[in-house]
Amino acid sequence: MLDAFAGAPEADALTAEALGLGQDLAVDHATLAHLFTTRGICHGYAGRTPEAAAYFREAARLATQASDTLSLGRALVNLADTVTGTDPGAGAEAARTAAAHARQAGARNDLATAVVNLAQALLMTGDWDAAEAELAQAIDGDDLADIEFPACYRAWLAALHGDTPAAQAILAGLGGLRASEDPQDQATIAIAEAFTAAARRQPAAALRSARAVLGHAGALGISHEYLRWAWPLAARAAHDLADTATVTELLALLDGYRPGKLAPMQRAERDLARARRTAADGGPDTGAAFTAAIAGLREHSTPYHLAHGLLDRAADLTGLGDSKAAEAAIAEARDIAARLRCQPLLDRSETIQPKTGKPPSRRQNATAGLRGLAAS
Repeated sequence: MLDAFAGAPEADALTAEALGLGQDLAVDHATLAHLFTTRGICHGYAGRTPEAAAYFREAARLATQASDTLSLGRALVNLADTVTGTDPGAGAEAARTAAAHARQAGARNDLATAVVNLAQALLMTGDWDAAEAELAQAIDGDDLADIEFPACYRAWLAALHGDTPAAQAILAGLGGLRASEDPQDQATIAIAEAFTAAARRQPAAALRSARAVLGHAGALGISHEYLRWAWPLAARAAHDLADTATVTELLALLDGYRPGKLAPMQRAERDLARARRTAADGGPDTGAAFTAAIAGLREHSTPYHLAHGLLDRAADLTGLGDSKAAEAAIAEARDIAARLRCQPLLDRSETIQPKTGKPPSRRQNATAGLRGLAAS
C-alpha cells in the first residue's frame, strides 16, 4: 500500500503478488477486499482507469459480503476518485455512499477523503454550492477541522469564486500539508495556490504553481484530479503571458501520453489550447478549431472550463468582426459564471466586448452571499 501511494516502481509487482497470495491462501472476504483495493490503487496511479474501477467494484462486493463497513467505504471512496474524471455523476454517488459508511464506522480520515472526492465530483458537474455545503458539513458539522485536506479544498473553492482573502486565510493555516513530503499533499496545496493566484490576476504565479502540480505526474498519474485542473490553468496562464515556448511544452507533455492515459477534459482542453494558438498565429481556420474544441468541452469538461472556452471564442469572433456570434458566446459564459458565482469569469467577460455590443448595465457580483468560505 505504501509503495502504491508513493507511485514506486515496485508497487505493480508487490500488489499483484499480495493479491495472488490472498487468493491462494483463501483469505477471508474482508482481507481479500483490502487486497483488491490496494491493487486497484496501483492501477489507478498507472492510469489504467477502467481496470482500477473493476478492482474497486469487486472490493466493494467482497466487503459487502463480509459486512465490513470500513473496507466497503474505502473501496467506494477509491472508486469515486477513479470514475469522476469520466463520469462525475457516478463519482458523486460513490463518494456520498463512502462518506455514509465512513460516518457509520467513525473513520474520520476516510470521511475526509470521501468528502473531498465528493466535492471534486460536484466541481466537475458545476454544482459548486453543493460542494461548498459538503465541505462545510465535514469541517464544521463532523468536526474535521484538524484534517487539512477538506480545508484546502475549501480554499480552492474560495479561489474559484474569486474570494481571495478567504482562500489566502485558509492556506496560511495549512502547515501540515506544507510540511508533508507526500506528492498528493504537495499537489493539494499547489493547486489551491494556483487558482488563488489566478483569481488575483497573477498569471506568472498561477503558471508556476500549476506547473508544480504537473511535476507530480509521475507519482499521481497525468489524469489525477489535480492535474486535470492544473494543465488547463497552466496553458491559459502561459497564453495570457504570451509565453509560446511554455504553451508548446505543455502541449508536448500531453502529446507524450497515449489517449487513454489522459482524462477526457484534458484532451478537450488540449484542443482549446491549440485553437488559441492558431488564433494567436493568425491561422485561417480558427472557426473550425474553436467549434470542435467547444464541442469537446461541452461533452467532456466542466461548466467552468466551458465558459472560459466560450470567452476565448468570443475574443476571436470579436477580432473577426462577428459581433453577433461573440455576444451570444459571452452571454452563455456569463450565465454559467452567474450560476457558479464565479467572479473571475464575470470579470473576464467584461473585458471582451464586441464593437457593436453594449456593456453590461451593472457589474455583476458573483461573490455576494458566499457562505462558509472564511477560514474556520
